[in-house]
Amino acid sequence: MKNSLIFCFLVTLQFSLADEISYLRYYANEKNFIANVPMKATNRRGYDHLTAYFNDRNLPVKLEYYISNGSLKKREVMEYNSDKVLIQKGEVNSKGEFLKLVVYSNNEPWSIEFQKSNYIDKEEIDFVDQRSTFIIPRGKQVTQIIFETIDGMKYGKIELDYDYLGYLSEERWRALPSGEIIRRFNYKFDLMSNVTQIWEFGKNNELISEVALDMVPADQLYRTPPPRTGNVLDEYDIIRKEIKEKRIISPNNSFIPSTKFDQLVLKSGQSFEVDFIGTNTNGIQFKLLDNNGLLTIPFDNVRSLTSRMGDVIYPEAIEFRKSY
Repeated sequence: MKNSLIFCFLVTLQFSLADEISYLRYYANEKNFIANVPMKATNRRGYDHLTAYFNDRNLPVKLEYYISNGSLKKREVMEYNSDKVLIQKGEVNSKGEFLKLVVYSNNEPWSIEFQKSNYIDKEEIDFVDQRSTFIIPRGKQVTQIIFETIDGMKYGKIELDYDYLGYLSEERWRALPSGEIIRRFNYKFDLMSNVTQIWEFGKNNELISEVALDMVPADQLYRTPPPRTGNVLDEYDIIRKEIKEKRIISPNNSFIPSTKFDQLVLKSGQSFEVDFIGTNTNGIQFKLLDNNGLLTIPFDNVRSLTSRMGDVIYPEAIEFRKSY
């Protein structure tokens, strides 16, 4: 449900940029772009360069990075507020789908909720002008949300895993740089009954809450007949009422799914169950199940790393997962 809201938000931004381009310029590199030192169009052939598209306010709204043979390497789009301040910047693929989106805001809802969950004393970290980075490796599903202060310190992230049908199956909230899980959600969707069960766990893996939601029948979904204008969201009222009345949706006893871990295999043949945290220049970061410390192993020592959902993390797909 939450992932769908994110995706709708990304699509809205994508189409809002369609008609803003007024003119373009060419630059030899990012340094020249920042310094606003353009190059002639004829000089770009055979060299790495970037093309910047500007709107009628003389602000760059799209950047395209090309390599020397003319192939497109990366495309980025930007959005600004009325004061010409950058508020969002995203990398898109050839279909216009977002692969990465950075939101520059103190009011980004995911970051606010994370801060509430992990920090009591706000004086420890300055969240002013913080940024939230949404990672969408294949342009469809958000797999990570990374929170970062204005000075570049990453203070937390949310990891989202999906099952083979594409439904959200687990959500982990981690404090950084320790990698400690401070909040976790498990999801189970029943296709036969259209029931979604949600379990929430705390820092010590204790069960905090459990709820089951069913899909409202089509003839009961909207109390306000179409067309609906303004801030009318009947689905919210129905779900809220259902939870408040503690409606029994499923006659089956509740089942709390067990946590599965990532599988790390070394070139020596040793295999470990680990909690994969991320990567850096030194290698793969992880935590062992019986150790609270954050460990790092060089890439050269690793044969393979497979996620708890069965996805290949290393060697071939590590850029799609948690390397940001």
